[in-house]
Amino acid sequence: MRTLVILPTYNERENLGLLCEQILKRAPDVHILVIDDNSPDGTGKIADELSSAHSGRIFSLHRSGKLGL
Repeated sequence: MRTLVILPTYNERENLGLLCEQILKRAPDVHILVIDDNSPDGTGKIADELSSAHSGRIFSLHRSGKLGL
């Protein structure tokens, strides 16, 4: 059984890298899905970079707008 941590984001560029690093450090067997709501600060780009750097552990999903609550 695998655990998936889902991170809904909007303008979290400054926090996303550290958050993912800390999650993977404390729970090395989990996977992370970053769902970005088209953040204007570049959060989606950071999510893609993290996904590339941690292939198979971090995934990113981009939504077309701020659709979350």
